[in-house]
Amino acid sequence: METVDLNVSATLRNRKFLALLAIALLVTYALPFPLINGPLHDYSRLKRIMERMTKENDAIVCHNVLDTNPDFFGSHGMKCDDEYYRPNKSTVTVGDLIVYEDTYNEYLRAREDLKRGLSVFILFAIFVFLATLGFGYAMVDFAVGLSAGTERRLQDSLTSGLRAIPALAASEILVFIVLLLVLILLAIPMALLGPFSNVLAGLVASPAFALVVPAYYFTKNIGLIEEIWRVVKKNTGGYFALGAGLVLVDGLMVLQYNLGLGIWTLPVMITIGAVRYPLNSLGALKVYLDTEREEETSNEEKET
Repeated sequence: METVDLNVSATLRNRKFLALLAIALLVTYALPFPLINGPLHDYSRLKRIMERMTKENDAIVCHNVLDTNPDFFGSHGMKCDDEYYRPNKSTVTVGDLIVYEDTYNEYLRAREDLKRGLSVFILFAIFVFLATLGFGYAMVDFAVGLSAGTERRLQDSLTSGLRAIPALAASEILVFIVLLLVLILLAIPMALLGPFSNVLAGLVASPAFALVVPAYYFTKNIGLIEEIWRVVKKNTGGYFALGAGLVLVDGLMVLQYNLGLGIWTLPVMITIGAVRYPLNSLGALKVYLDTEREEETSNEEKET
């Protein structure tokens, strides 16, 4: 592999790189946003209704218990939430929940609205996946050229990224299959961690997906499992540091989907994307290159 002296700070200050990042954010998030704004609003509305149903269930069950013997339970300090309790209103049972009938009907309407927009959101997710691969490759290509002292034209880097998408997608699918098998084997010990199991899964999986782009850039091989495993063994700290950053950023992206920020959704999405793109491209490239340097250092020490 050619020697690459990557200067992350200088790359992030480069005007052409910033222009490439701006194009990526525009194409990935800004332009498709009008199409997904409706489904995002429906998803947030459905989440709020489901939260209300849970609170209604707690209030109804609490009052049902309290009403069986108000003096006894009241004397023992039992209190129930009155905000979500509406006596004499019709209730229905939904799974393990007891909720008010009008709330359940509102839930059904919101679910149907979300189903109608689900196909658009799935297409958006696929588009973001492919666009992230293409623009990530273009950023790696530009950064490598910049480190060699030969700035590439944005058009050339973008063209290279576009051409690499099919191979990158195939590599990502292969990595996904292997990671799925690994996570299945680790399912039982990870289950002991409770909520932290999702974080651990992200720490293991997210850097592997990010490393596909730089690994393919230098090897031009679709099967990259050995390359990624080499990074895990030789640069474990860098691998999991990259994973920690990606888990944090992805968590923020999911959180803003759940919060339903209205007019702030797009600005927040772009802001998070402006962090994720460099992390997913330059961050992964640096981890990959640092692995090469550590191997070279180790080989030199063995020779001496």
